[in-house]
Amino acid sequence: MRVLIVFALADISLRYIEIPVRRGYFELWFRGMKYRTKSVRIRQKLSTLLTVIALLGATTLVANDGIRKADEVAAQEKLVVEAGEPVDQVITNPDIPGLWVTGDSVILGIRNVLAQFERIELINARVGRQIGELIEVARTDQRFVGASPVVLNLGNNNRLVESDVVELMEVVKNQPKIIVVNTAVPRSWKSENNALIKSVLARYPNTILVDWDAISANNPEFFASDGVHLNPPGVNAYVSAIREVLQK
Repeated sequence: MRVLIVFALADISLRYIEIPVRRGYFELWFRGMKYRTKSVRIRQKLSTLLTVIALLGATTLVANDGIRKADEVAAQEKLVVEAGEPVDQVITNPDIPGLWVTGDSVILGIRNVLAQFERIELINARVGRQIGELIEVARTDQRFVGASPVVLNLGNNNRLVESDVVELMEVVKNQPKIIVVNTAVPRSWKSENNALIKSVLARYPNTILVDWDAISANNPEFFASDGVHLNPPGVNAYVSAIREVLQK
């Protein structure tokens, strides 16, 4: 992201400073000043000075804000990675299939606590994953999980459309139990995504919805500063909600 910010600022510099200088626009403008009245020249010089100051200030603010946001994203991804250091899984009955767990960075952040209580057969999660990629990953991973119950989360990273949610459910519909966790992200698409998830899941009798939006409501301590990734209390609540429906 820092690289993109640098490219954007370079583009602004090229368009509004370097190209006009190369084409002599500034030189012609300054030459024309001698034909203007003194008051006009003063106003134009002040206007030019203020424009340059405003442009420099704006680009500095944009750069600082962009870099700050990039640093926040990097910090959150670092938290996810640190939370995901491998731990020993709980030993359960090896004859019972372990969980198939898939999703985005929220799943990455809870996987080790979940593994302390439930055996995980396969986990495949990635920061920023959207549903299109999740469909393809699920289609590939399904070959390796047999009759494992599947746990997945939906709706954090993009606005969902019905056809995609249906396609995903069609991929996993033959698993004995499908646990879907909805979204609590502070984004414009949250309510729409959750309504769509609930509607589609109603068509599949072996699905169970974990309403993370409702569970986490009025619990700001569950979330990191971005309102998406989870602090330890949030991780524990998320895992408890999954385990509760697994035992039904």
